[in-house]
Amino acid sequence: MSTEPSGTDEAEAVLTEAVRWARRLFGRGFRAAYAIGSLAHGGYAPGVSDVDLALVVRAAGPWSRARMRAVRVLTRWRRGPGPADRLSVFWGRWRDVRAGASGGVRLPAIDRLDLLEHGRLLAGTDRRAGAVPPSHEELVLDGARFAIGWYDDARLATLRDPAALASADARTVTKNVLFPVRFLATLHTGRAGANADAVRWYVEEHRGPASPLVAAAARWRDTGVGPEAAELLAEHLPTLHHEWAADHLRWLGALRACEH
Repeated sequence: MSTEPSGTDEAEAVLTEAVRWARRLFGRGFRAAYAIGSLAHGGYAPGVSDVDLALVVRAAGPWSRARMRAVRVLTRWRRGPGPADRLSVFWGRWRDVRAGASGGVRLPAIDRLDLLEHGRLLAGTDRRAGAVPPSHEELVLDGARFAIGWYDDARLATLRDPAALASADARTVTKNVLFPVRFLATLHTGRAGANADAVRWYVEEHRGPASPLVAAAARWRDTGVGPEAAELLAEHLPTLHHEWAADHLRWLGALRACEH
């Protein structure tokens, strides 16, 4: 069970601390800071959700990357264990925000869309007006690139023995279930939304084969993993990940066919 205070106060304090360090480290190179993810569009679950921050700075390059790492380290040092451990910093220049990331910044298409649609300004000047959102193709290709790294040996071992996952903490269990759901929702709808939006789409509109597990995982984010987890994971988790892979492969195959 989480020892964090209820609500978002601790997570908001982490954002405030991170922005303070970003302004200090980047000085005149600091442009803006936004809350994104569940702290912007809703659905934050203490003990489970990431604390997502998007920073806009003047320049890219190794010095900026080093300072972004310092923002995370110093924030965790100052705030201690808890939501600061889940701080995730996305960043780029205004041209990356407005037209697409390049030059080694960290602003994947799905997070750039989230910033454009839902980002909550924390500091600096908002210059998102007129930005070109990523296309559906960019969103899906970015998700496929992410999955290449996400499906490491440990993740594949989990899929071979899904029932064993039930003994893990709620954050680990729900991420293994809801990450593919969010990518499937983006693939089929072209939208980047909250976990709740993706779950609603999968269960009510798509009526996916793993709906009992997906609906349960949405509950577990708030209540903790229930005793039914082992059975649901064993029955539905491989099906869900196979569906994710099969649907993306079909989409990529259709894309290649259109290019020739």
